[in-house]
Formats: sequence, structure tokens, C-alpha cells
Amino acid sequence: MGLEGIWLASASKRRSILLEELISKENVGIKLVCSPLIEDEISPKKPSLKETVFSITKMKMQNAFLEISLGRLQELNFGENIKDHSKIITIVSDTLVEDPDSFEQVFGKASDILEAAAMLKSLSGRKHKVWSSTGLIIHKSFNFNHTPDFEFEDWLGYIWTDYSTVEIDELSEDVLFELLNSNSWEGKAGAYDLDGMMSKYARVKDGGKITVLGLSSTAINYLQDLF
Repeated sequence: MGLEGIWLASASKRRSILLEELISKENVGIKLVCSPLIEDEISPKKPSLKETVFSITKMKMQNAFLEISLGRLQELNFGENIKDHSKIITIVSDTLVEDPDSFEQVFGKASDILEAAAMLKSLSGRKHKVWSSTGLIIHKSFNFNHTPDFEFEDWLGYIWTDYSTVEIDELSEDVLFELLNSNSWEGKAGAYDLDGMMSKYARVKDGGKITVLGLSSTAINYLQDLF
């Protein structure tokens, strides 16, 4: 049976754009619906970034499992062409930026412009790691020969976590003012968007760009195998 739909359980416009581009590139008739979980924002609790971002994605996956069991897929706008909801894959994801001043501290989404300014000043002129953990929820009927991390009713959950290293130029006061007043920091881990205005001042030194933008590169490679 073939994949017909993807539920991106996230409000992230960047992740939505990445998946739309991926589906368009593969030239497959897959319907993408982007709608966040009812309870989407989860606070980090683990000591290391890898554990933290995995833990948050795991909790998002558990929420998604529950919502699927309560009929959420039927409520989403997939249209009448998809009658078999077992052909829909659900994606959950989380991204965190490593504080270069303390490898045990993380930068999530800035709550306001002052917090965004503090993050950008800490990252200015330095390298840092960006971690993304992405989970796929796949129906048992799919021929996906991998051992699941989690199982709930007829659905299987898989999570992959990757990191990339990003280098940011020394940001002048004028550039900081430009970045902050563009509002490009809103909703972005570390208060910047590598595919937005920050692209003029930052570059990936190691790892995949898609990981910085919000999706584990390994998870996306496995997703493409299902197209």
C-alpha cells in the first residue's frame, strides 16, 4: 500500500515548507496537512541536548498517538480522496540550539525580543550545534522493515536525532537590530532562521542543513523511502 497523506503535527512554517518542497521534488501525489498538536510546547527536562530533544519529541509522539486514537486524522483537512487513514504518516519534531557558553544549556524559542537579542549575542561570532529530533508515526500495514521505538494500537513510532554545526559571523549592532526588527526570530530555536535573513551571516559547517531548519536528516531519508 502506498503513502497518501502526511500529518505534520507542528505549527512550524519552516518544516511545512521543507516537506512541501520534498513532496514536489519527488513528484508524488501526497497530501500534506500541517496542524499542531493540541499540546505542542513541551519544556526541556533532560541534561544533555540529545536526550532533551529526543525526550521532547517522544512526548510529542505520545500526544500524537493519543490524538490519532481519538480520531484526529479524520478531522484534518485531507479531503475526500483519502478514505483510508492508515495511509497517512504523522510527523512530530523538535529543534534545540546549543548555548556555546555552556554545553548543558539549550536555546529553544525566544519568548520575546529581549530574550532573542540575548541568544543572538551569545551566538555571534561563534560555532554551535543544532539538534533536531524527528518522529514518524506509521501504520503497521506499511512495509517498513525497522524496529519501532514505540508502539500504540495499530501504529508504530520511530525517532531519529541528528545534529549539525553552524557558524555565525560576528554580528554588528546594526545587523542585530535588523535581525530582531525583522521578527525572523519568532518561533525559531536560537532566535534565527537559517533560510531567512540569517542566511547572510551563518553557514552549516558540518551536518545537514535540513537538521538546522527543523527536521532530522536521517528521518527525512527514511520518509523518502516510503514515497
